[in-house]
Amino acid sequence: MGMAANPDRPTLRATWRNIRGARAVHGAWRNRAVWALTVYHCGRWVLGMRATPMRWVGNKVYGFAMIFTPMITGVSLDRHTRIGEKFHIIHPGMVLIHPEVRIGDRCGIMHGVTLGTSPSNPGVPVVGDDVFIGAAATVLGGVRIGDGAKIAANSLVICDVPAGATAIGVPAKVYPSMGASLGVGPLAGAKAHVAGGNGQSGGVARQRDGVELPAIKIG
Repeated sequence: MGMAANPDRPTLRATWRNIRGARAVHGAWRNRAVWALTVYHCGRWVLGMRATPMRWVGNKVYGFAMIFTPMITGVSLDRHTRIGEKFHIIHPGMVLIHPEVRIGDRCGIMHGVTLGTSPSNPGVPVVGDDVFIGAAATVLGGVRIGDGAKIAANSLVICDVPAGATAIGVPAKVYPSMGASLGVGPLAGAKAHVAGGNGQSGGVARQRDGVELPAIKIG
C-alpha cells in the first residue's frame, strides 16, 4: 500500500505539492474536496513540526479550522488519517472518515461514505490501492479492503474484501469475480447480450462464470 504522499514529518514543500496534487485530481480550487484536503495537508504539516511556538500556533489554527471545515465541505477528514496519493473525493458531502483509517493510493469515494469503528469488530478499516467506494456505503471495524476492490453504493461492509473483488448489499456479500463478469459501469467485462426471440423487448440476459442469469428488463 502506498503511503509516500504522507510521511510522518512532511516538509512545507511536500505539503504544497500534496495540495496542488489534490487540486489536479479534483479539477478546480473551488471544489470543496480540495478545501478539505488543503486543511488536512496543512494539519499534517503542523503535526510533524517539532515542539515550538510555531507548532503551538499552528495547532490552534488547525483546531479552529476543523470546527468549520466539516460543515462547509461536507468532509470529516482528521489529520491523523493516512491517505495515499491521488485520493479522490468524487462528490463531497457527508463523508466521515475515522482518524485511524489508512487509505492507499488512487482511491475514490463518493458522497455519504463512512469509514469507522464497530462495537462488534474492534479496529478501523484499512483500504488498499485503487479502491472505489460507492455512494452511501459504510465500512466498519477492523476490515481490510484489498487492492482494486469495489464497494457498491448503499452497502454495509463488516468483513474483509479481497483484492479485485466487489462487495454488494446489507450486510455486504463478496463476489470475487463479479468485476470481470458484469458489463455495467465499473464492473466492465460482462458477457451480456440483448435477449431476442422471446417476445420480451428491452431485456438483457447475462452470464457469469458460464451460468445464465435471469434477464434484466430495461424498457
